[in-house]
Amino acid sequence: MGQGTKMDDVQTYAFGRGDSQAPIMLPGLDRLGEKLGRRMRALIEPIAGVRPHVVAQDTRVLDFAAWTAEVPAFCSLSIYRLLPLKGQMLLRMDAAMISTMVDCFYGGIGNRPLPTRGEFTPTEDRLIARLSDSIATRLVETWADILPLEQGLVLRESAVGYAAAAQPGDQMVLQRFTVSITREQEWPIDLVFPLSALRGVEALMGSNIPADEEHLDPVWQARIARRMRDIRMPARTVLARPNLSLAELMQLKVGDVIPVTIGRSLPLIVGNRIVAHGTIGEQDGRAAFQIEKLAQGPDQ
Repeated sequence: MGQGTKMDDVQTYAFGRGDSQAPIMLPGLDRLGEKLGRRMRALIEPIAGVRPHVVAQDTRVLDFAAWTAEVPAFCSLSIYRLLPLKGQMLLRMDAAMISTMVDCFYGGIGNRPLPTRGEFTPTEDRLIARLSDSIATRLVETWADILPLEQGLVLRESAVGYAAAAQPGDQMVLQRFTVSITREQEWPIDLVFPLSALRGVEALMGSNIPADEEHLDPVWQARIARRMRDIRMPARTVLARPNLSLAELMQLKVGDVIPVTIGRSLPLIVGNRIVAHGTIGEQDGRAAFQIEKLAQGPDQ
């Protein structure tokens, strides 16, 4: 041992929690989060009466105690089992968001003052059950191509202190979505998983997560397709390509004749692509181009 080194100069270390063991499933969860965010938007829109803005935040790992410190004492907490994942998933929604959505659902504009209280009304409880169960169902649908899950509600609580789903030092994976109905309002919706549960399916969280096609609007696609068919593209052909030396070019004057040879097969060019070959002729007293062969190729 070198001089000045002390035997009691040690720091505690929790195995499995170092930076070198950062979970590799986070990018996969981010991709699933983007898909789930679009589905959550479709769930909230008929309740709020307007199209909400839902943004999936980057997935992160934190201690359960650190997460609970961020959560208001009074909020909506729904705890689910997602078999075969181990442990429990928590779904947290803010009380202000629930109250605002109830107000919007019954014709308000979501700007009424919110009283300080410690319990939800029966109407808010029904909305919480409807929205949280629907989010859990959409989560299961989003995971379907990765791992079939079976959801089951464990309990609902209105205070984070009652959510004894993990120990304070347990590492959790947080998927947070921010929801805004107007520019002045933004609330989080949290999905919290035990890291140990996702470690078991880490190998399934690769880069080959299928793309979500649900957000495609067939009506919109049909309209775009019809509009695109009306777009006019300039087409041209090249009769000849004579070559002139620089000296000949500089000596050109009015009346000079440049001999050209017109090929039998001429290109029809749209943009910078040759789409066909044909010949020049006449139709109804006007010059015309007759297509004799369509161009073939992987990009045609």
